Amino acid sequence: MKLVKITSRHDPWARFVPALYESAFPDDERTSTDRLLRMIDECPEMTFNVIVEGNTFAGMAVIWELGLCRYLLYLAITEKQRNRQLGSQTLQALLAESPLPIIGEVERPINEMNVKRIAFYRRNGFHVETEYPMLLNAAHAHPTCILQLISSQRLTNTEACQQAVIDTVYAALHCE
Repeated sequence: MKLVKITSRHDPWARFVPALYESAFPDDERTSTDRLLRMIDECPEMTFNVIVEGNTFAGMAVIWELGLCRYLLYLAITEKQRNRQLGSQTLQALLAESPLPIIGEVERPINEMNVKRIAFYRRNGFHVETEYPMLLNAAHAHPTCILQLISSQRLTNTEACQQAVIDTVYAALHCE
């Protein structure tokens, strides 16, 4: 497995992104596909990685550099490549890049898929930092989407990290 950073929406690997993005994330957790691809060109704080196994597109990992922490916006593995430890390998590679904590959001454990997703992050050293991150949930574009904040390390600056996500990531996601 290797992570390939793409820096242009015209990168040949980018053509694989829309199908995975639209199938892996529900409408209330994603921006438009076109907006996501434009952000590759427009957002220097964002690193868009494609996950490659052999010579095959296997997934995507989108991470934002926020100074205080790093924010994992999206991690998805193609259906054909799942259950091969690629998600775990990706997280370990991202963690090795920087000593800063990686934070992200997961849905509340209200169904089997969400429980599995939380368990995946826990197996990879993450924990639920805040069950109801008020700042993030209040700023979320879809008020019915209630998320939990996860982190790779205990945070001493939870509110500051949430505010950095709102000011940088959410602002980029919602501007057209």
